[in-house]
Amino acid sequence: MKDYYKTLGISQDATNDDVKRAFKKIAKEQHPDRGGNEAIFKEANEAYDTLKDSNKRQEYDAMRRFGSNMGGRGSNFKFTTGGFDEFFGGDFFEEFMSGVGRPRRSRFRQRVRQNRDVRLSLSLSIKEIMKHSERTLSFRLPSGRDEIVQVKIPAGVQNGVTFRYSGMGDDSDNTVPRGNLLIKVNVLDSDGFTRNGSDLHTDKTINAFQAMRGVDIVIRDLEDKIVKVKVPAGTQPGSTLLLQNKGMPVHESLKIRGNMYVKIHVSIPKLNQTQLNKIKDL
Repeated sequence: MKDYYKTLGISQDATNDDVKRAFKKIAKEQHPDRGGNEAIFKEANEAYDTLKDSNKRQEYDAMRRFGSNMGGRGSNFKFTTGGFDEFFGGDFFEEFMSGVGRPRRSRFRQRVRQNRDVRLSLSLSIKEIMKHSERTLSFRLPSGRDEIVQVKIPAGVQNGVTFRYSGMGDDSDNTVPRGNLLIKVNVLDSDGFTRNGSDLHTDKTINAFQAMRGVDIVIRDLEDKIVKVKVPAGTQPGSTLLLQNKGMPVHESLKIRGNMYVKIHVSIPKLNQTQLNKIKDL
């Protein structure tokens, strides 16, 4: 029988913290994608997966004392990636292997089988993400089973963001773990506004006389609030006015916002001949 304590270099009375520290040290040194020994890495992961669990550890200790003839269960301790993923987190491979340049996905992780991921899309208007909200999505898995998920939408969520729900994907094959549920957010322009990062852009048309003399205009923003804007005299067609802190929420904050940009269009009226003659006489 394998000696998991020897594998991790700890004593049999080691605490859970001792187990974690020992495994972390070996994992960093022996990960195969960093030139380490894959066999040593796998054994360490197997040892940690057993010793971190009090029930598994108790059974393992009993088997060491009395041999493996305990109901034929001596082969139950098999290598999994559960310990490694739980200890370092699901994104450890990307962070651990990033180094310089683009992160690489671990060759080791790709060997783990699981059911397929399920991918959904969620379309939201700019107006809908001006504040925190929730959406209830119902969907059917490839296995034919219906599922429901509550999606929490942070204010100002960026277009293209994907929410990941572990273990909520396909479950067709019950001999391997479920896949994941991936929900991609598509943010759509709405109510005359377009978005650029945390800034909002909109257009407003005034007539030529207003452009020459100046005018106060009002804009209804995406929260249905009235925003007063002063267009100065002599404003040229295509000019853009800046309204600070009137854009999208930044980083889920409802207090910190981007800016709003208002592009001014000038409508030139059609004049009859009499009006044209008067202009010539000016």
